[in-house]
Amino acid sequence: MPRIDPGMENTNNNHHEGKSLSSAGRPKLAVGAIGKIAFTDMSGKLRGRASTRDAAGRLRRLEAFGASADEIERKLLRRATQLALKAGELTSASSLSELLEVWYDEIVLTREIRPQTVQMYRTKINRLTKWYEALALQELRAHRMQSLVNDLGRKVGRKEFRTLMSILRQVFRYAVRAELVAYSPMGALEQVRYESKKPVALSIEQVQVFRREFNAYVLEGERRSNRRQSQLVVDIILGVGGLRISEALAIRVGDVDFDRNTVNVNGTLVYLAGQPLERQPKLKTKGQERVVRLLPDGMGMRALRAAYESLAPEQRDANMPLVRRISTVGVETPWINPSIIGTHFDAVTKRPAVVEALAKTGLIVKQLTPHTLRRSVATVVSRASGDDAASALLGHSDSRTTRQSYIAPTVKVVDAAGLDDLFSFEENPRT
Repeated sequence: MPRIDPGMENTNNNHHEGKSLSSAGRPKLAVGAIGKIAFTDMSGKLRGRASTRDAAGRLRRLEAFGASADEIERKLLRRATQLALKAGELTSASSLSELLEVWYDEIVLTREIRPQTVQMYRTKINRLTKWYEALALQELRAHRMQSLVNDLGRKVGRKEFRTLMSILRQVFRYAVRAELVAYSPMGALEQVRYESKKPVALSIEQVQVFRREFNAYVLEGERRSNRRQSQLVVDIILGVGGLRISEALAIRVGDVDFDRNTVNVNGTLVYLAGQPLERQPKLKTKGQERVVRLLPDGMGMRALRAAYESLAPEQRDANMPLVRRISTVGVETPWINPSIIGTHFDAVTKRPAVVEALAKTGLIVKQLTPHTLRRSVATVVSRASGDDAASALLGHSDSRTTRQSYIAPTVKVVDAAGLDDLFSFEENPRT
């Protein structure tokens, strides 16, 4: 095995097996083979990268981690073999991970769906492969599938469980069409019982403490900084009706009507691995676009106006971001990455006053995220005006989504004061 130094490539030529020479004499990578592996020492953990060609002849970049070069090579070869498979080459003895890869290549990559949805499928398939890679299709009859699904219910939360179940249903429908299995084992499953997590929201007092501490945090740093921009985003999330952080960051100068005190929520900020941050001109789900009316001197309009006033004249084009990233060396995009907001958000959540305020209702620091603010708005609006009003403000098409996932449960208070008179008796009667 070659000695590995950080960033040093493996020069062992045995990884070029499966290549043939093109007409120009240049080695051509064959389907299912891997090219030269580049190894990098990642602080004690070894990473290997190589290229392969999938069943359609497309060049694909592979990555694997391991304790040794041999382990990484085995993982890369196994992955390359999976990518080289076509539907007709799968059998009942093929593994679930091989079926997932073929389904991903032939179905997901040919659909007209958003890039971030494709990335989501890729992430979930990687997770299923990690957990159940060795299972053969012929093993996955109803009883074994029930065990797998029960295990999933223990590993992940409710939302991810539903996504993984949807993927497995689609994959096995594909397997039935490809005549790899006689029927889908997903159709005979018992309902999986798992503990549903209750939505977490802040009280009005806790929101006030958080905002006050965020202001103190900003004053401790430079006035013109991403600290201040993060504070504006927090106030926009709260003041414009519980926006998602990606919606708040996607507001453009032209989306705000400062005369009518309205903001048009119509886009979201998207980040895909290896690609620059960009604004997508639509929201998470079709039909969620909305215009929100605000009070002229309310928290939302004050934050929107402050963001606008901080812009230089040349930055006030209608299509430019309203809350603009403070210049950073090497970063050209004016859009703020949500991770920047997260960094400053986390710093404020650890301040003693915030920790103490959270503790009053049994919350801990890690439960306070930008999305918690969205749920807090939903809870306050629901209690004041009902679930339908909260659902409309958040852009949900169904108030059940708002009720189940966003509105914190209330503690029922009952009056037992009159029971004493009803059931009392004279414990020490006079004789």
